[in-house]
Amino acid sequence: MDTRPPLSAPDYWYLGSPDPAIDLLFRRACALAWPFAVYCATRYHHDPQVAYELMDGAVENAERYYQRFNGQRSAVQLSFRIISVIKRISRQRANRNEVPLGTLSELDLFAQTFHAKTDVEQDMMIRQILDRMTDRTRQIVLWREAGHSWRQIADELGADHITVWRQTSREIRGLLELNSDTHDPNERGERD
Repeated sequence: MDTRPPLSAPDYWYLGSPDPAIDLLFRRACALAWPFAVYCATRYHHDPQVAYELMDGAVENAERYYQRFNGQRSAVQLSFRIISVIKRISRQRANRNEVPLGTLSELDLFAQTFHAKTDVEQDMMIRQILDRMTDRTRQIVLWREAGHSWRQIADELGADHITVWRQTSREIRGLLELNSDTHDPNERGERD
């Protein structure tokens, strides 16, 4: 059973419109749809954090839907649209038979191990991971550290923000896995 606290609606917010009325409308729609996104992420993908990806894709679709109807949609109508798209995206994702490369709990475990090391060992691990990254991923990491959102980075790269997030996460998880595999044998050897 997942020991993490459940995600709440305020944890997902809509930041896509400079117009306060549209922003408020989408925030209401997101608050109505959020529990369904968490349900799908937990039930079908076994990771509540996937709810953010599902919401991102669904909200992007709802924005286009809202524009197509010239802004003549209520928060309830938008929430139904978001829920419908979440259901479709969740089903598509489940049907792809993706094999997860890691979960957030594994990342938490890595972080705990990382913090147990000395500053010098931490710096070495970070340098090894950065050195192994592709130039594109390294640039994305630098942008994220500078405070840019996934959407801003995707716009800069001319790509979809979910695709950018997924590819970056996949590469980083692989590097973290590779890095932990290379350190484990030495640690086991020291214990023996």
